[in-house]
Amino acid sequence: MSLKDSMLALLVAFLWGAQVTAVKVGGAELPPILMVSMRYAIMALFLLPFLRRCQRDQIVPMTVIATVTGTLHFGLLYCGIARVDASTSAIIYQLATPFTLILAFLMLGEALKLNVVAGIALAFCGVLVLLVSDAPEATLTGMLLVALAALAFAIGSVLTKRMGPLDPLALTAWTAIVAAPQLLVWSLAQENGQWSTLANASAVAWWAMIYTALSGGLLGFGLWFWLLRRNSMQQLAPYLLLVPVFAIAVSQALLAESLGERLFLGAALSLLGVALCQLRLPRRKVFVAKGDKEQETVDERP
Repeated sequence: MSLKDSMLALLVAFLWGAQVTAVKVGGAELPPILMVSMRYAIMALFLLPFLRRCQRDQIVPMTVIATVTGTLHFGLLYCGIARVDASTSAIIYQLATPFTLILAFLMLGEALKLNVVAGIALAFCGVLVLLVSDAPEATLTGMLLVALAALAFAIGSVLTKRMGPLDPLALTAWTAIVAAPQLLVWSLAQENGQWSTLANASAVAWWAMIYTALSGGLLGFGLWFWLLRRNSMQQLAPYLLLVPVFAIAVSQALLAESLGERLFLGAALSLLGVALCQLRLPRRKVFVAKGDKEQETVDERP
């Protein structure tokens, strides 16, 4: 990756990490599915001009990606974060990386080397440490919802890579247009008292929702789709490792959440696993005899 792409991927990680706290703050007062529907409605207002960049033959793939990455992913994620603290949510969401690598192997033919397999196993063990606890049922449900959201994000990312190249601004605009009404229908079917809740929500909750739309949504996903066009999944996946670091830092600064031993252990295993997935092993040199001379060749990484 170029330095420019690396810095942009780092910015995306920060925006998404800070977004976890914003979702937690806003979700404390606003129904989570309605909140993400409003998030996408705000995004759609800014992105309408870019719909003209959508090509007719790309409408179907973009609709599929929008439904998975927008509606399913964020609906599950917001519902999960509403039930569990921001720090734990950020750690469990790290399953997006192993899920992405597994799906990239199955759907894109990208290689899974031994260190990647070991890293995937460690990441899952870290999440299991958090899941196997005496936490209330609502908290465990929230953890599972975040894990399913991570899977939906991985599916959407791989579909974007497989069905592309797609214009990132057009895809972001189409995602907002498709996801906002889908999520509104979901909210009307599942949630109650939405309008009275909106009327009584504080300014802090409204600003948290607006942040998720403009920063984590418009800027974050626009950059992510753009980076997906230029880089492989394995190049981008390590930057997702920084999302929980930023999420925990921001949640500690703004929410003062407690950090227990189980969270530390789960975080250590998960982050170590994701880091191991991205470890670039040195190539092995092999000398092959060719007549009276030796010819140097380079093996693939193990």
